[in-house]
Amino acid sequence: MDWWLGDSEGIVACWLLVFALCNGSRGLYCWFRDRDPRRKAEELIAGGLHPVPASYLLGGMVEAAETAVCLLVDDGVVKVSSTGELRPTRRGRSQTDPALHALTEEIRATPADAATKLYEIVSEGRFALFRGRVERDAPAMRMTASGRSQTLMLAATMVIAIGMGVHATVTEAPVPFAPEADRSVWLYVCAAAWLVQWGPACLWPSEKRRRWKALDAYCRHETEIARAAVPDRTRRAIAATRERPQPPPLYPRTRTRTSTRTGSRGDAVADSIDVDACGTSCGGGCGGGCGGE
Repeated sequence: MDWWLGDSEGIVACWLLVFALCNGSRGLYCWFRDRDPRRKAEELIAGGLHPVPASYLLGGMVEAAETAVCLLVDDGVVKVSSTGELRPTRRGRSQTDPALHALTEEIRATPADAATKLYEIVSEGRFALFRGRVERDAPAMRMTASGRSQTLMLAATMVIAIGMGVHATVTEAPVPFAPEADRSVWLYVCAAAWLVQWGPACLWPSEKRRRWKALDAYCRHETEIARAAVPDRTRRAIAATRERPQPPPLYPRTRTRTSTRTGSRGDAVADSIDVDACGTSCGGGCGGGCGGE
């Protein structure tokens, strides 16, 4: 115990062991915490999943809407123009899936002189029933990491490096592997220990990192199969309307200016006069020169 608490090499080893214990305990906690979600992901892969909920798990409502539109186009319920506009056909196979049925009815409810774009399905209120069905039918799975474990381990590296320096200062331990060196070299030892810990800490899942690779691969496979039934040109036209187009920038109204000079000494000089403000600038006294006839 004296070697761990008083010897210079023991101090370094002690605090690095603390970091290893922090990583091990966090890993065990995450393993036990994710037992049920891991089992649920395996059941989804084994039992099958409809392409629309699979797309929702893969990329959210935009992916689910694109897959749903491709399925409706393949069933002959919706037709797509070259610019990605969706219009009902009043024919095609009836939809038994609640989400696809809701989307079919909402597209058919669109006025005849209007068309539907993919971004409208994702954001506009008239497609709220479809979005609600998708969210309700999709499995309750958290597909991305929170990044909390990585944050905790990175914070632990700082605390352990500082604790190592405080420990060495209190015990007045010599510099490890160089006992004749000045004790200020402990700063470099602590910095090196922090760098050694920083690498493994960064290996923990970062925020928004995908958690279930097997489930992601399965959902991607189901999504591609559903969309592959539609010709590539049609798929590109649909995907081109994923995002709402940006409005054109508003430029200020430009005003025409004239500059009139005469060579004679008695003539008036008018520089930079606003042509469209002539009547107001003359105060009503210009007569025929400003259109007062």
